[in-house]
Order: sequence, then C-alpha cells, then structure tokens
Amino acid sequence: MEYQKKGYLTSYFKLFHLKDVHKMEFKAHYHEFDKIILFLSGKVKYNIEGQTYQLFPYDIVFVPHNCIHYPIINDTTTYERIIIYINPNYLKNQTDNNDKLDFCFKYTQDNNSYVMNLDNINENDILKQIQNLELSSNDTGFAHNLYNNLKFLEFMILINRAIINDNKNLTIYHKVSYDKTINSVIDYINEHLFTELNIDYLANRFFVSKYYLMRKFKLKTGYSIHQYILNKRLIFAKEKIKSGIALTQICFDCGFKDYSTFSRTFKQIFKQTPREFKKSLNERIDIYKEAKQYE
Repeated sequence: MEYQKKGYLTSYFKLFHLKDVHKMEFKAHYHEFDKIILFLSGKVKYNIEGQTYQLFPYDIVFVPHNCIHYPIINDTTTYERIIIYINPNYLKNQTDNNDKLDFCFKYTQDNNSYVMNLDNINENDILKQIQNLELSSNDTGFAHNLYNNLKFLEFMILINRAIINDNKNLTIYHKVSYDKTINSVIDYINEHLFTELNIDYLANRFFVSKYYLMRKFKLKTGYSIHQYILNKRLIFAKEKIKSGIALTQICFDCGFKDYSTFSRTFKQIFKQTPREFKKSLNERIDIYKEAKQYE
C-alpha cells in the first residue's frame, strides 16, 4: 500500500464546513499540515496510526502532520463536520514565553489519544469560538484577514488550555479500538525508525509469532509492517529535504543502505525523485476546491 500525501496549504490555516449524504471510501493517507476536525453528525469511525475511534457528535479529532489516517464511513447518514487545516510551522512559531500553540498536537500524539469530546454544548467556549471562526472566515470587512487570524489564535489558545487544565467542558473519550501489542509495536517502530527493523526482530521482541504479528498488524492498521516502516522513513526524509540537508546524508540517516534504492523508493511513493522534489519545493498548488477527498 502506498500512502498518499493529500492537499496543500497556502495560508496559515483554512476552514471547511462539509456535509455528505453518500457513503465514501478513503485510503490511508497523510498531510504535511496539522488538522482539527469537529465531528457534528454521521456514523463514522476514524483511524489514526492504527487506532480506530467511534465518533460521537461534538468530538474533536486531532490529526498531527505526517500521521497516517483515514475515516471509515459506515452508511449514508449525513456526515457533517468542520475541518481546519493548520500550517505546523506557523503554530510552532506562535509562542507566549514557553507556551506553544502546537502543544495540543504533541500531547495527543505522545499520549496516543487523538479524540476529545465537548460537552455543555450550549455554553462551551470552544464550540462558540469555532462558530466565530467560521463566520470570520467569510468576513470581507475592514482588516478581515487580521480579524480572521485573531479568531484562529483565540481558538487555538482555548483548545490548548482545555487539554492542559482539564477544563470542565472537556471530556477525554477513550472509545477507541486497538490491540495493545500492535500499539506497542507501532510506538517502538516510531521510536527506533532508523535502526535495523524487520518482522523477525519485532516478533521476538514482543514475544509473538511473526505470522500472528503480520496478520494482526495488517488487520488493525490496514497496511503491512514493511510498508509502514518504509513510508514513515520516507515521510521523515521529505521533511529533512526541506531543511536543506544533503540528499545522500538524508538517505543514510533514514535507514537506506544505498542512494539508488532510496531514490527509486521515494519516487514510487511520491511520484518524484528526491532531487525532483527538492527542485519543486516552491511550486505549490492550491487544491482546496477538491477538499473533500483530503479527509
């Protein structure tokens, strides 16, 4: 399986309010930007890094950049949600002393808990701020871009405060389906991504049959262990290319034994060689008109 990068972000953030009344299928994919989803209605499960969440109205889903994910749409019940795409570099640079606005994404990823639920809906400040942000996104008045940006910053501050302070209007939901062993394997892979990793080694480390591990990993995540490792390494390599590091150094730093294999595999996944990607970094295309396919 190849994981496809979906969508480009040409501003600090972008908001969509989407409704669908037909069953859709999404492949596992990732984004180079962070994403927040406010789930409003439908019968939907959301898979993030091998964990599957049953969504309930007013759940907020956090999808950190480069995390592999996809929704599972069960039927034709109206699927309504508000989606916010966020430039991670912008968030990283927004600080108040040591308080960073990307804390919420780091926290959810570090704790393997990507969904929270809003309650006290009629009085919930986060929900009100999302509604204000949606209104400001359509505003065309004086200094509308600045006004919209201020509303976005307010929203991100509220989200982070809720997570840090265990706000009374916030409940962390644990209605998630996952296999403890597979979850541990995924964590181990991501912590040791550039070491020698193979199925035999992982099976021995976690005291399971390699055939059981291969089958269970595929069942719970939708992809093989080999493909998961390969794609994660290449996603990391892509980030390193942006920083200007020499391609040959990136090749070996990311666990590849020779450049030709690295280049060929990179092109298989991203449809460009590393050199072609490096050359095209400034050739960004805004494709928000097709936002629904980038779930």
